[in-house]
Amino acid sequence: MSRGPTRLSPGLALGLAGVLYSSWLIGPLLNPAFGLLDGYASELAARDQPYHLVFGLGDLVVGALASATGVVLARRARGWPRWAWWGLVAFGVATALDGTVSSMDCAPTADARCARLAELGALSWRHQGHSVSSSAAVVGGLVSLVALLVALRGRRVPFRWGLVVATVLLVGTAGTLVELAHLDAALGAWQRVQLLGLSGWLVYAGVVAARTDPGPEAGALNVGARRDPGS
Repeated sequence: MSRGPTRLSPGLALGLAGVLYSSWLIGPLLNPAFGLLDGYASELAARDQPYHLVFGLGDLVVGALASATGVVLARRARGWPRWAWWGLVAFGVATALDGTVSSMDCAPTADARCARLAELGALSWRHQGHSVSSSAAVVGGLVSLVALLVALRGRRVPFRWGLVVATVLLVGTAGTLVELAHLDAALGAWQRVQLLGLSGWLVYAGVVAARTDPGPEAGALNVGARRDPGS
């Protein structure tokens, strides 16, 4: 019975991270200048915006939960699961930076002066580094999710749920990249789809982590014993 909390703690940590990563949903309540689908979600944490500390702290907590849990699980794992958990660590570190060291100076989609300064490269190195940390977070999430799907192939229900999450994340990421090349009002909508995919991945990873054997063989996921014939 004493093993129960140990099994559940990684899953609970990642589930909480998935919920907190959706803090942009309360953005319009704290900062009415932004609608639910307006601009970049990261602009809510820009240092000139009201309640930016709330959203920055949210990113920091998510990053701490993800990176700490990822390190613990990666040390136990072997094979593809290890890639999944190290991808989680990369996401966690990058997300923590997003809300702190590389938070934006201002909100370029809502402030023409900020947008102009950004084009001229006249904003701080922190602002300019934000795109790097944000991109690293997305890449870490994608690597982790793909590794989990490879490790779980043949397990019907967990694998299928993972495919749903992967579809949402990939569609949101592709749409965001297209909109970045041709900016218009749909950028916020596509990025929110991407963020929903990342939140879904965190919760999905939490479910996988909660089912992982906490012993010396933890992280192997025991996928071989449950694969369908011919998978």
